[in-house]
Amino acid sequence: MKILHRYIFKNFVKRFFILIGIFSIVITSSQLLHLPNFAYGMNILDFLNLLILIDVSFLKYQILFGFFIAWLLVGIHIRESNEIYAIYSLGVSKKNLLKPVFVSTVIFSILALLISMVLIPYANRERAKFLTVKVKNYILENLQSKNFSKINENISVYVEKKEGNTLNGIIFYNKSNRYLITAKEGIFFQDKVVLKDGYIQVPSERSFNIIKYEKYSFNLDVSYIKDIPMEDYKTSQLIEIFLKKRQQYEKAFASLTDRLFFVVPFLFVGFIGFLSGLNFSRSKETLLTFAISISIAYMLLNYFFVKMIEKNITFSGVYLVLLLLFFSTILSFVWKNSE
Repeated sequence: MKILHRYIFKNFVKRFFILIGIFSIVITSSQLLHLPNFAYGMNILDFLNLLILIDVSFLKYQILFGFFIAWLLVGIHIRESNEIYAIYSLGVSKKNLLKPVFVSTVIFSILALLISMVLIPYANRERAKFLTVKVKNYILENLQSKNFSKINENISVYVEKKEGNTLNGIIFYNKSNRYLITAKEGIFFQDKVVLKDGYIQVPSERSFNIIKYEKYSFNLDVSYIKDIPMEDYKTSQLIEIFLKKRQQYEKAFASLTDRLFFVVPFLFVGFIGFLSGLNFSRSKETLLTFAISISIAYMLLNYFFVKMIEKNITFSGVYLVLLLLFFSTILSFVWKNSE
């Protein structure tokens, strides 16, 4: 019996990782079209890092689709290869046959909870930080010699000569306070600039004052910040916002609901997929359409109810009951038709 269970589980694992690989390639390739221009000038390690962060951001639904479809394909394989008749002739009951599905359901339910509560928000936060730093570096590193470049809404800079991070013949103009800063030489360190041998022209009511300096440093506020939305806050932060009833605590609770209830589909879809593939004498394409339709229906249901919870239109308990009814009804239908 253990050999049979290992055989079924091995078939599931193989198909699952193949599906995750395909999903990763498709999603990453589609996102390449939406990358900012600076991304194509990155070194290969930074570019790969960005692609990995993008892929992990979509891992949540990759895991769901992969888990569901992998078990469906295992069921179809056992049925189409007539292995099911050999299995039943050995006296293996349907419930016994479902043990590998049950084991994988427990494992993936825990995994789904960790991915939803920890990994996805972390990956999204890291991607936001990564883009902020890289865009800042891109703007500063791409200053053109003998041209005025706009750093942000207020600051413009002119560079006579540029060699790496070393600049010569520099003019900074700050529109907000009308400061004019000149320097013979300057060095950039990310978004910090150190100037040497220059003057600061400070405007006054009737004229202006000139300050000579040997060394002057300040931070350049490059106007690009990739905001981190509340949906990507740490789970502990969302709990704190909700419990202390801070601003947008309803949105924090909706995000928590979305993360916590993501485990619900995994309690059902493995059984639904395996039994459908095993017992429904339909084409593989039809059964795949069936599985994908259920997954999309769940995603739409989740989207609308999370929004309603955020707007305090409904309660999370109502959504949980509806989710359980949705998947249990489908499983009941599949189970009855497999008897």
